Amino acid sequence: MRTSTLMTNQAVLTLFPVIFPILAGVFLLLHHIHDDRQRHVYVELSTILSGLLACAAAFCSNGELLVLWRATDSLRLALRMDALARVFILLIAFIWPLVTLYAFEYLQHRPPEDRFFAFFLATCGILNGVACAANFLTLYLFFELLTFMTLPLVMHSQRTEAISGGVKYLFYSLTGAGLALGGFFFFQACGVSTEFTPGGVMGAVTDPAQRNTLLTVTFVTLIGFGAKAGLYPLHAWLPIAHPVAPTPASAVLSGLITKAGIVAMFRVVYFLAGASFLRGTWVQTAVICTALLTILVGSMLAYLEKHLKKRIAYSSISQVSYVVFAMMLLTPSGVAGALLQVLAHAFAKTCLFLSAGVVIYFTMPTSNYHFTDQLKGVGRVLPITMSCFTLASLSLIGLPVTGGFTAKWYAAVGAIDPTLGWLGITGIVVLLISAILTAGYLMPIITDAFFPGAKFDDSHLQPVHMSINMRLPQYLLSAGSLLTGILSGPLAHCFNDIAEAIL
Repeated sequence: MRTSTLMTNQAVLTLFPVIFPILAGVFLLLHHIHDDRQRHVYVELSTILSGLLACAAAFCSNGELLVLWRATDSLRLALRMDALARVFILLIAFIWPLVTLYAFEYLQHRPPEDRFFAFFLATCGILNGVACAANFLTLYLFFELLTFMTLPLVMHSQRTEAISGGVKYLFYSLTGAGLALGGFFFFQACGVSTEFTPGGVMGAVTDPAQRNTLLTVTFVTLIGFGAKAGLYPLHAWLPIAHPVAPTPASAVLSGLITKAGIVAMFRVVYFLAGASFLRGTWVQTAVICTALLTILVGSMLAYLEKHLKKRIAYSSISQVSYVVFAMMLLTPSGVAGALLQVLAHAFAKTCLFLSAGVVIYFTMPTSNYHFTDQLKGVGRVLPITMSCFTLASLSLIGLPVTGGFTAKWYAAVGAIDPTLGWLGITGIVVLLISAILTAGYLMPIITDAFFPGAKFDDSHLQPVHMSINMRLPQYLLSAGSLLTGILSGPLAHCFNDIAEAIL
């Protein structure tokens, strides 16, 4: 009886990082805190406590199933803190408080703060729910809620372009979710268990006709969930939603919320279909080709784009698809590379958006728009910001020692698998081309910022004094981009253990 009670208490720990920030956000929405300082203390303490609850759940929970609601044996809402959930929930616990701290000063020019932080807190809890979902129904519920919680963040300014961007974001997200919901209905109709099981549940299906049906449904489901990750052809919302949203919202949209699509795809590939079911099929080939196409399209569009936040958004389309490519290799190195890229991209891209936001905040405080040709000499007035921007950019490019390099290295090693043939070689070539394009659209920003040329007139430049609220997140996130590479050995060892369990 004592053991049973202990296990139940450990299972309940999984609920706290989900429900607490949601309730904190609802309270803030219903009870406006008019004093800025009190509001900031409430929001930051709520965010930090949410992160501590996530850490407690990650380290103390034994992976027991927590059933929240049951309609039938096959339809229930349930959470489970497994190894994959731990990776994502700990990443959220580290990054979310930093972005919140940054947002306090940034939103001074972009009220109302109460509404923004209410939805911001709730989004954190729902994202934790996506990570810890134990079955398809629970995953889908939180996945849909995530769209509706983030929509007010995108439309925060209520300008015409923000409303338009929000509508487009809603359309693509609901289209993707609709495809995923159709997959759920088909899985149920085919008698396939939608409880997430390491290794998948479809490998036991032997009937050729049913296997073909399940392959088609799995592909449609992956494309649907891929909409949130910016996978082609449902990628167009990113460059529309990111520029119109306040920078803190853009940072988590790119760095963390796109990972909701990745979590969902991971669950479908490794916990529902199974690597053995997908390996060597047309679904593996089609999704890899789609990911490689998205990598190239995103890199090219970023290279051609002059708008700063749009360029970073197009970069997200490309960089997140690295995860999809590595994940679909269905090899241990591929899984390790995918999870390393999740970490590296989250740190680097969040840092890039926060750095871009600092440039906008101090040079164009009443606007959310800035173009790359306006950044000459900005490194002289914002040297810390542009140094952090540089380190994050080097990680995205894949410079050795950074997290981006080790992630791409493991992905390339996974692609060498002989069973992949031409597909793996093509993937490596695309990764190299994308790295060159990434350098092409990020390095000119850095060189113009620090080396504007001998003819540049810096007499108009004014020194900028940043608060610790804006500086500290940039320091820690850029350091994260570097540490992900330095600590890639222990991280890869951990991720290889995950790969063994799900392969």
